[in-house]
Amino acid sequence: MITIDGIVWPIPCKITREAEIKPSEISGLLLDKSYFNDVIGTYMTYTISIAVPLDMRDQYAQIYEILTDPVDGHTFTLPYNGSTATITGRVESVQDEYVRLSGGGVYWRGTQFTVIANHPTKYYSLSEALTRGRAPLPEVSVPHEGDIWHYTDGAWEYGSGYDDADEIYY
Repeated sequence: MITIDGIVWPIPCKITREAEIKPSEISGLLLDKSYFNDVIGTYMTYTISIAVPLDMRDQYAQIYEILTDPVDGHTFTLPYNGSTATITGRVESVQDEYVRLSGGGVYWRGTQFTVIANHPTKYYSLSEALTRGRAPLPEVSVPHEGDIWHYTDGAWEYGSGYDDADEIYY
């Protein structure tokens, strides 16, 4: 059973999941031949194959319309270990197969789509990263030479910068 945008769909399905632990741009091999792994977070990807019984063709048409809606993401509740996980994810393609029966009936089958998480499902906060021994860095988009940042009480605080020593004469 899956939930898409708050609507429960009790249809038979097969689900494959993949957890991608994404490193940041500064990850890589260091000069001492060790690997520096600056992990951004764990992003989940679910590949879902649904089997639509012939008596549920109307529901299938509704699911297809939701999945092919050109939006930035949907909210999915999917199985995760012994429970469920709710993720906001994008659907980049939906695949199915058109079948015409000898008696003239038609239906769609073999429907498959992939949900790719828009945000990490797991990640460390700055405090958790510091506890693991990571060097703390403030999130500053445009740093200036001489800026001083202090990490106190679980947050970064800007302090006054040093005077430019190039203009000081002794």
